[in-house]
Amino acid sequence: MEEKFELETNTVWSFPNRGKWATHDAKYRGNFSPYVAKNIILRYSKSNDIVLDQFIGGGTTLIECKLNNRNAIGIDINPSAVEITKSKLDFNCEFNNDIKVELGNACDLKNIQNESVDLICTHPPYADIIKYSEDIDEDLSHLKYKDFLVAIEKVASECYRVLKKDKFCAIVMGDTRKNGMV
Repeated sequence: MEEKFELETNTVWSFPNRGKWATHDAKYRGNFSPYVAKNIILRYSKSNDIVLDQFIGGGTTLIECKLNNRNAIGIDINPSAVEITKSKLDFNCEFNNDIKVELGNACDLKNIQNESVDLICTHPPYADIIKYSEDIDEDLSHLKYKDFLVAIEKVASECYRVLKKDKFCAIVMGDTRKNGMV
């Protein structure tokens, strides 16, 4: 059962808890609250729009797309994240949208056409703060900060290429902390 939800109306979002409706949970380390994804999706897209998340992780964005009548493309470089997301999407709901989950690299969205996406809602790793894989060289969570900035610029370029004109891109990132420094 879904928790009580109200669309945020200001720029500071605060939620009483993490959110545990549908198949959401906090098991995938570093995933973000479904309240954040839901607010972004409802505010910046419409029913049947195409939403892209190229760092699917635990599937938060795609679950919210399924629940809120959005089509979605979910990509991750980690096969484990792809499988976790596929399993979390295995539930019934009132909508029957097209939700695609693929193994791929956010720096090269070769399977997505130019200007074909209505909203990007994604939550990339924060450089090498949390490692999401053991042996995937292209995984951004393995990159030191300066190399991460180069890679995230490629991600931004791909976002610009696939996003339709006058549409929205929401990249959720927090501060990076290492050795007590922000």
